[in-house]
Amino acid sequence: MVTIPLPRLSAEDQAWVAQQPVVIEAAKPLEGPFGNLVTGSWALSEHDGLKFALYGGKGLKAETKYPLVVALHGKSSNTENGKQVAGWMDSFKKAENEAVRPCFIVAPLSAQPAAGEGMGWNGDEVTQVIQLIKALIKDLPIDPKRVYIVGHSMGGYGTCHIMASEPRLFAAAIPVAGVSPGDAAALDRKPIWMFHAVDDKAVPVSRAQEFAALLKKDKQFKYTELPTGGHGVVGSIFNNPETHTWLFAQQLK
Repeated sequence: MVTIPLPRLSAEDQAWVAQQPVVIEAAKPLEGPFGNLVTGSWALSEHDGLKFALYGGKGLKAETKYPLVVALHGKSSNTENGKQVAGWMDSFKKAENEAVRPCFIVAPLSAQPAAGEGMGWNGDEVTQVIQLIKALIKDLPIDPKRVYIVGHSMGGYGTCHIMASEPRLFAAAIPVAGVSPGDAAALDRKPIWMFHAVDDKAVPVSRAQEFAALLKKDKQFKYTELPTGGHGVVGSIFNNPETHTWLFAQQLK
């Protein structure tokens, strides 16, 4: 088949082309066990014992690769799948963000009673989350160079644990009000933006300061220490467009 630029055709041929009906090929629907969960709302499911909520907009196409955001909740005694989806996670699917940064969002549910004791996102759970992410990448049109992990409080610790366990899987991370200094060495030279409020009474800011000191020479590491906001500062952080702009600009080389 030879393609000829329209201007090279005669006037008569150009007029004929202009009269032909335009055929728009319909986008291929998302299929498979995860594709069926892409409904434009949070959908609940389970993968190898790990419960999770998945969000994907109805406009996502099988032919396009999209980022994946892994969102980890904080300490909770909840055992009902779906309740782990907090308001700050919904910031990624706000119309103004989704219009320019469409993505998939997965929010696993930490097992009980560990999460209720603030001990979630450890041990076997780390492996479960990694396996879920890899399964999603295999089944959905996800760009493997743009997998991000974010979390609040216990989820911030989990963000560090899970990224440290397999750093080459993630393009960037945002832990809020919870970090693990013990994971800092494994996270060297990874794009990380950490947030913590000075007046956080649930998790001392000294933990974040210790983490920041360990990575102070790392040019890809950012630490924002907020004077106020307490432990619930996460909402204002993820409702800030600058946070989303930075996160989605990161990708694996």
